[in-house]
Amino acid sequence: MIKTSIMFSAHAIHVLLRNTLIFLVVLFIAFFMWLMVGIKLDTVKVADYNVEGLYIKLNKKLIVKADHVILPQSKAKPSFTSVHDTFERIKYLLTFFESIVVKNITFNNNTMSIRFKDDFLGLSSKDYEIIGTARREGKMLKATIPLLFLKKHNVTMSGKLTYDLHEKILSTEGFFRLHDALGRFHASKDGNSIDFGLESDSFSDLESIIDMFDLEENVRSWVVDKVKADQYKLRSLTGKGTLKNGTFKMDFDALNGEVLFTDTQIHFKEELPPVLAPSFILTYRNGGLYFDLKDPTYEGISLDGSKVSILNLLNADTHLKLKIKSDHRFEDTMQNLLKAYDIVLPLDQQSGKVKVLFMADLALKNSYQDFFVNVDFSKSDVLLGKTKFPITKGNVQYNKGLITLKNIYLKDTFYEGKLDGKLDVKKKKADFLFDAKRITLGDEKETFFILNNETVPFTLNYENNIQIKIPKLSMKFTNDTNETSIQLNDLNKVKPYLPDPGPIDNGGKVTIKTNDFNTYTFKGILKRESCFLYEKNDQCKTRVPFEGVLKEKELDFYAFDKRFYYNKANARIKLSNLNFDLKKFLTVEAKKEKSEKTKKKEKTTEEKSLIILGENSQLRYGDHSLVTDSYDVEVKPNGDIKAIGSSSGDIIKFSKKNNIFSIQALRIQDKALHPLIDFKGLQHGRYTLKFSGDPEETMKGEIIVEGGVMKDFKAYNNTLAFINTIPALASLQNPGYSDKGFTIEKGVAEYRMIKQEKIIFDSIYIKGTSATIAGTGEIDLEKKTIDLNLAIQSARELGKLVGSLPLVGYILMGEDKSMTFGLQITGTLDDPQVKTSAGGDILSLPLKILKRALESPEHIINK
Repeated sequence: MIKTSIMFSAHAIHVLLRNTLIFLVVLFIAFFMWLMVGIKLDTVKVADYNVEGLYIKLNKKLIVKADHVILPQSKAKPSFTSVHDTFERIKYLLTFFESIVVKNITFNNNTMSIRFKDDFLGLSSKDYEIIGTARREGKMLKATIPLLFLKKHNVTMSGKLTYDLHEKILSTEGFFRLHDALGRFHASKDGNSIDFGLESDSFSDLESIIDMFDLEENVRSWVVDKVKADQYKLRSLTGKGTLKNGTFKMDFDALNGEVLFTDTQIHFKEELPPVLAPSFILTYRNGGLYFDLKDPTYEGISLDGSKVSILNLLNADTHLKLKIKSDHRFEDTMQNLLKAYDIVLPLDQQSGKVKVLFMADLALKNSYQDFFVNVDFSKSDVLLGKTKFPITKGNVQYNKGLITLKNIYLKDTFYEGKLDGKLDVKKKKADFLFDAKRITLGDEKETFFILNNETVPFTLNYENNIQIKIPKLSMKFTNDTNETSIQLNDLNKVKPYLPDPGPIDNGGKVTIKTNDFNTYTFKGILKRESCFLYEKNDQCKTRVPFEGVLKEKELDFYAFDKRFYYNKANARIKLSNLNFDLKKFLTVEAKKEKSEKTKKKEKTTEEKSLIILGENSQLRYGDHSLVTDSYDVEVKPNGDIKAIGSSSGDIIKFSKKNNIFSIQALRIQDKALHPLIDFKGLQHGRYTLKFSGDPEETMKGEIIVEGGVMKDFKAYNNTLAFINTIPALASLQNPGYSDKGFTIEKGVAEYRMIKQEKIIFDSIYIKGTSATIAGTGEIDLEKKTIDLNLAIQSARELGKLVGSLPLVGYILMGEDKSMTFGLQITGTLDDPQVKTSAGGDILSLPLKILKRALESPEHIINK
């Protein structure tokens, strides 16, 4: 606009001088004769020229005065071509005129005045005012212009001008004031080439100057609105161009400029704090603006090395280029800067420093945008969401919507390895590969997960919430604002990495949830091949539904709808309506103890005894079961056991010390006895059981019987059938030995169990209402066979049948003349065979057994 104003001013001067000369030549021809004496005319009208108050006189040179001149409007446009013509007319003006004074000239809707005398030239109009001197020295035309004022733009200029009339070379230099800016300029014209240069002192009003130029709004915004400074200084502006067809054509490749901004604020984004810099230099070259920032900072963070540029100002592809560098912790401040451009790197650096490079390419004349972020990590701790990652080194890049992790080396107490992967910001999905040197989970006392030298691929999806899937471990991790969840859908995939698989026999699944990473709830199903929990009818629970709560030092574990409960802090198990196999449980614990033998030696804290409380629960140990209303078991750390149970008031005691196992039950009912001895043939009475020894070697037992009946087992049933075939013994059926059972008054049995393979009955004594039974024998549990020799004493007098045999009569006949006969039971347990024994076989019974058959066993019962 300034260029145009200057061109119009030069053009106006050119036209004015040309028309004035024409006008004066016309007058000169018409009134030449009067010029010598002077001519004064009130009004002169020639064609479109009107003059009022005209005075002309010729001395050595012409003297011209006029009050008002109306000049015709020129159709020609301003042109740099007329510059030479203008100076040619000035040459003639200086040659032929002594003075010219025109008070008012109406020209092109403008009002002007002109004064010329003794080389002084003054021109004034509503657009400009020029005051100066012009003189000719040989071939040179020289002018001194103390004032050139462009009124519309508030531009004041002063300087000197020389023009070579022969070579037509123009040069000028001087000073200018543009608003509050003071500066210097120089320019030259040689033929069709023009060179120029400007510089200024410091000024503060850049906006008024920029508004004089027709800039794109986005470009103007960056130069004026987004970049603020207390002071500006034009260090240089140089350029050149050529005249072609009367028009000046700027050579933008040669246009260069530098502006110094002092105490600056750069507003990259409206919602962000500004970048501060004590100064920067704005350079124009090759159609671009370049911001060279000195010591820039953002919220106290150094951005040293950062640059800003605006490229391609001269075409439609104008772009803003940002290059922001930082060597600082990557935390909220840097994240918010990126978020302003919709770039989210979900990382929060807690310690250490990173080298951050943020590059933005923003079109200022269309909607194109492109971003690039490079983060080089050194040793630091970084949070991804709520998860902490100790990084030793690595690189993170953002480009075209993809975040790339390269060689992220992680090293922590629990894991070490290299992480690589890509994250799609638009889809909010990622694929990662962790080359694990090691992964260990646990504490200083126990390690429960170990993975070494394996690659672990996993995926990340954070479209709605954070989801991480690890196919190798069949694991899914979910995190939202309120809850974090971990799903293990196949525990078999985790089992190979567990030093102690614990209850994981054959897989299962579990879901773990937490709201604060202090308290965890879990729920799942375990699949087991062996078990120590079972229902009625010995239904083993291999499918274990469980749930629970885990805190820092507390674990509450529930299974089977809370019928099984384990509290770790109190080392206590509670069972309700669920049966427990203590031997299998201890076997599992023994294996665990063996695998952790070394670690246990290193433990300094004393271990607690495990307490097992049962209600309406059977307690099993091998082939022995305690059917009780309730029981209380203490399992000591060394494996020793103390247990006591109650069944309808009956007390059963069980213990294990080292390898010695013992059971004591005093006068218990049959329902408590049957599962203890795995035999249901004794019913309704009261029973005292003593049983102890090493199950792997020999155990000794004694059963004392008080009342009840004996019935409903194969040996009894087959013996009863055999008795019915012998008429002499048929009387035994009534009242005691019948299908209703053998009525017992009292009895005792002593036996030994050898390696849980064979039961040897050292003594059997049963006194019934109709007979007394005594005997010995054995049962082979592996072969499932029986071999018993019994002596049965009847209450009937049969002395007449055997009285002729004294010895046999003594042995076979009691003092009350009762009869004693022998039975042998052999064969399989499923189908035992019964037959009578010869007198010699009865003699083979131990003497004390026979004495029990013939004498009262009171002393045995009461001992």
